[in-house]
This record gives sequence, structure tokens and C-alpha cells, in this order.
Amino acid sequence: MTELTEEKKSLLKRVLIALLIRPPVILILLPLCLFLLSYGETQNTTVEERFGLSSSIKSPYKDTIKGTFVYSFAFCGDPHMYSKGDGCFDDLDRAIKLNQIRFVIFGGDLTYLGEEAEYSNFIDHISTLTSPSYPALGNHDIYNNGWEYYWRYFGPSAYSFNGGNAKFVVIDSADGEIGDAQMEWIHNQLRNNKQPIVFVVSHMPIYGDSYGVYKFPETKEKQQLIEIFEKYEVDFVLQGHYHGFVDISHNGVRYITSGSFSDGLLDSGIRHFLLIKVYGPEVTIEQVPVGQDIPVQYMDGAI
Repeated sequence: MTELTEEKKSLLKRVLIALLIRPPVILILLPLCLFLLSYGETQNTTVEERFGLSSSIKSPYKDTIKGTFVYSFAFCGDPHMYSKGDGCFDDLDRAIKLNQIRFVIFGGDLTYLGEEAEYSNFIDHISTLTSPSYPALGNHDIYNNGWEYYWRYFGPSAYSFNGGNAKFVVIDSADGEIGDAQMEWIHNQLRNNKQPIVFVVSHMPIYGDSYGVYKFPETKEKQQLIEIFEKYEVDFVLQGHYHGFVDISHNGVRYITSGSFSDGLLDSGIRHFLLIKVYGPEVTIEQVPVGQDIPVQYMDGAI
């Protein structure tokens, strides 16, 4: 039997808590438990390899809404698309039209197992949205050689673009490492920025009160990132992975972790995406609920 990773153990714990609170869901969740115990996850790339490939091409992600200082965009954490199903995209598309959302950022874990059919399903759904999409790479996206498909469909795992009066720097933190080359690239992106507002997008939470495998490892790289963000006055770091909403400020940088956007996964609270509105120098952030939620609260290691 495949050895359990820490992430699998944590997810299984969430499932067991759900069973205790609402026993009938055992019919749905027991197969998931058995699947997690038996399925082997492989990640056959390193961040250095991915960033090397990413930096060898011209990014397809262009600046958007130039010259605009009043606009809205959405940040969706962890869609976790399977090979079939529509997740919560209907809710997102309605919100795009209602709130005049100009673009959507997906904070990693676009897929659940990193399989090509899941990538295809995700692409089918974002292609129906009326606003452009900007993806980030998550740990689930590189399972089972998933990087091969991510690279083929989306290109670089680290890139930047300007949206209105803001600079967006999307980084590759999928396996909890940054690497020297990407760290230097992040440094240069922020040092050369000329926009008044700066957002960094990271799948792994760099800073917050999430715990264990649901945050960036306590390494020298983490401290380097925090110091760089503070030095160059990053305004917001948008994060995923944790499946729970966290909003915390540290030394002038606001770290916001979005809950899961996926329909059908256990979550730490209300399944949602973030609606971010920019009014010149002012930014507001609100949660927009989506989908149907199982009433399980599992925050910071406590039931």
C-alpha cells in the first residue's frame, strides 16, 4: 500500500470529522477515503526545472484593462476540477456579469489529480467565461506528471502582468519551494515595478495562521519572500491551498487566503471566491459564496 503523505492524512481526518457530524455522508465519502489510501501521487519535476522552462518562452499573459483605475476582478482558490462536472462555474459566470468582473485569477489546484482529462474539463469551463483567466500552479496540478499538461495548455508557471493600476506577480510555489532563479526573478519583478498597487499570487500560503502541510514550509526561502514583499511594499498576497478563508496583515503586507472554489470538497467554512474591487488607490475584498456546502468547520487544527 502506498505510504500516506501528510496532506492525505489531513484530508482523511477532515472526512472522518464529516462522518461523525453527518453519518449519512459516509456513502459518498467512504469511497474517497479508500481511493486516497490506494492512489499514488508522483511529482516528477522540480521548481528549478519548471521555472527554467517557464523563463525560456514569452509569456502569453498580456496586460489587461490598461488605463483603468476602477474595476473588479475575482480570485478563485483551488477549483479541483475532475474529468467531469462543472464545479461552481455557473455561480462564477453569474457573478462576472453581475459585478462586471474584468478578469479572473485561479490560485492553483486547477485539477484534482493532474490528469489531462481534468485539465481539458477546466479549460472547457474557463473558455465559457466572459472575462479572461490567469492561472497559478498548485501541488495537485503536478501530481501524476501533471506539469506536462499544465505547460502544454497554460505555459509558464511564473509570470507577471499589469491589470489596471496594479502589478500582478504569479509565482510557482506548488511544491513549497521557490528556487534561487525564481527568487531572483521575483526580486526583479518587484524592484522594477511602476504600478501603485502590487498583488502577488501564490498557491501555498506564505504567511497566515494555517498550519502543517497547508502553508509554505518554515524555511529560509519563506523568510526571504516575506522580506522581499516588505522591502518592495507589496500590498496583497493572494493565496490558496488551505481551503479556508484567512485575512491577516503583517508589516504592511495583507495576506489573504481564499477558501476552496471546488464543488464537493470539504472546506474550512463557506465555499467561495473573492471579489476584489479597486477604486483608484483603495481596494475592497469580499467573499462570494458558491455551491452547496457540507456543514463542517475545521479551522487551524481545532474542531
